[in-house]
Amino acid sequence: MSVLQWPVIRHVLHPVRSAHSAVRRGRRAMAALRALSIRRETRSQCWCGGALAPIGPPARHRASYRACVACGCYVNVRPPRPSQLARLYAFDLYWHGVQTRMGFPTIEERTQHDLADGRVDYWLDVVQRFGPGTGHAVEVGCAHGVLLAALQQRGYRCTGVEPDAQTAAWTTRHTGIPVRAGFFPAVTLEPCDLFLAFDVIEHVPDPVAFLRGARALLRPGGVTIIQTPVERHEFANPFSERPDFFDDLQHLYLFSEPSFRRLVLQAGFVLVALEDATQKLGQVAVLTATS
Repeated sequence: MSVLQWPVIRHVLHPVRSAHSAVRRGRRAMAALRALSIRRETRSQCWCGGALAPIGPPARHRASYRACVACGCYVNVRPPRPSQLARLYAFDLYWHGVQTRMGFPTIEERTQHDLADGRVDYWLDVVQRFGPGTGHAVEVGCAHGVLLAALQQRGYRCTGVEPDAQTAAWTTRHTGIPVRAGFFPAVTLEPCDLFLAFDVIEHVPDPVAFLRGARALLRPGGVTIIQTPVERHEFANPFSERPDFFDDLQHLYLFSEPSFRRLVLQAGFVLVALEDATQKLGQVAVLTATS
């Protein structure tokens, strides 16, 4: 190609690219507006049944949250109605509206992003340190499926779960891994040796039922690995370095360490390890079932 030809081609392609970019921006803007129309309800008590009180000094970023006086969990008192969750986590609304509104990558961009920032390597390290080493791995909230794809290369048989059917189909198409559609634990799955849920349980209306569902799915000797924000120190000023965790559209519960330990025990698990995840992503907990 001559030196003169490339600028001509680039000039021709420029308006085409601009048009595609405008379409993407418009699509994301419309999805973001739809996210704001999600209907809410009012919650007056914690998942444990405890009463709620204000969290330390008033702060705008956590105005929708209260602290449980019984277990110390941080509770979203104006969460989306349960009937709205399927709409919230629909492919376009969630991945091209909610995510971009928060400044996070779309599902199409997530694989490269998550590989580049080190989180996948960290998750694989946790699985290597605590996991069974082989068998059936189930990941709830598998999104783009990059972790399951990596585990499959290491010899695991993998199954994913996503609440939205279009998202599940997208991930299966791009990874070849079977992904079930539905809200766990109301999804039919084969027993597993490794249960994974990264950045999921804070979105769940009933975290006890979620973890009990994981326990019921595990084969003897199986391991559950959960990533979620767990405040371990500043209970009166929680997550001061990550105020964005107080996202009242998505996050129904944010845990203090005492509340998380209570949840684990109530669901029939033993807490094997609790450590800070890489990149300030929250905390990672390793659980095994009580006998």
